[in-house]
Amino acid sequence: MRPTWAEIDINSLKSNFLQVKRIVGKDVGVISVVKADAYGHGSINVSKALIESGTNLLGVATVEEALELRYSGIDSPILLLGGIQPDEVEIVIKNNLIPSLFSLASAHAINTYAEKIGKKVRYHLKVDTGMNRLGVGLSEICDFLEDLLNFRNLELEGVFTHFANADVDSREPTLKQISVFNMILSLINRAGLNPKYIHSANSAAIQRFPESHMNLVRPGIMLYGAGRMGVCGEPLGRSTLSTSSGLTAQDIPSRTNFELKPVMKLKTKITQLKRITAGTPVSYGGTFIASRPSIIATLPIGYADGYMRRLSNRAKVSIRGFTAPVVGTVCMDMTMVDVTEVPGAIVGDEVVLFGDEMVSADDVARWADTIPYEIFSITGKRVPRVYI
Repeated sequence: MRPTWAEIDINSLKSNFLQVKRIVGKDVGVISVVKADAYGHGSINVSKALIESGTNLLGVATVEEALELRYSGIDSPILLLGGIQPDEVEIVIKNNLIPSLFSLASAHAINTYAEKIGKKVRYHLKVDTGMNRLGVGLSEICDFLEDLLNFRNLELEGVFTHFANADVDSREPTLKQISVFNMILSLINRAGLNPKYIHSANSAAIQRFPESHMNLVRPGIMLYGAGRMGVCGEPLGRSTLSTSSGLTAQDIPSRTNFELKPVMKLKTKITQLKRITAGTPVSYGGTFIASRPSIIATLPIGYADGYMRRLSNRAKVSIRGFTAPVVGTVCMDMTMVDVTEVPGAIVGDEVVLFGDEMVSADDVARWADTIPYEIFSITGKRVPRVYI
């Protein structure tokens, strides 16, 4: 009953999915990334909405995330983007999950169990083209393919890579990765393997690199209403196109002329108002001292809910159509804001911490020196999700 919650707008989620489809076209499929509890939005409800919208696959990071979806009744194809360990093979196959492969040990374990039960297992081959995180590199691919061809109970369904710099100003690193990816694809085709899916584009690449779309794309942050990119890689604001490159709005390629709608609104309510005099400190350590007589509102949300301590004395919230600054140190369960200039503020007023036209997740990310991915995904489990 605590008056703190996150509103998840399913219609906005579906709208963002359709924007992805509009950009890539009807011939390109979509694997919707719902890892990390759908970036904090709730993977089960979000996945069901994306399936209704027409997603081809769902993408998660771990077996546990996939099982949560399976146990909720979702039977759509699920790709394990982070790969699997040999001791996870049996549960992966029994639940019809699609593993990513970049390890011969995992490939051998999957093939052995699949052979034992008389089944062929689909997989996606993860190749490393410059991220240097997971995947088989160009120098290793030929030997790796030679070994893979010995595994008769494995079926190559897809090949993919991941971009390290699709959201930075310079296009060259990503273009180089695309070039390496195409070289690897040529070697795979030469080996006689014909994957159904070829995918490389994350949210930034979907917007900035049409040559990366292949026949499947992997939107993540776009689906949740953030990560809108300008032509030179910088995130765009809510209503303006960046022109730091010297380009005008008319120069922006048509693929950037779309709207992403925020899906999550993090909300709470004022639980107490306190009038203080000039010179009065607020919260732990007295990091804020009032320079004038002020009205301080206490909000029942804090860093245990994912509202970061780093936002102390930096962030703003939205109340009654006005913004109010966060003052003093954000506590584990409570945050204070200065509502002196919010006319008529009362106990019980609804407060938006991000997600409306006044304060976006991108704003909060900027104040916290991070990215919207983190802002969404750390919104805590004790904050209930309300789906509208």
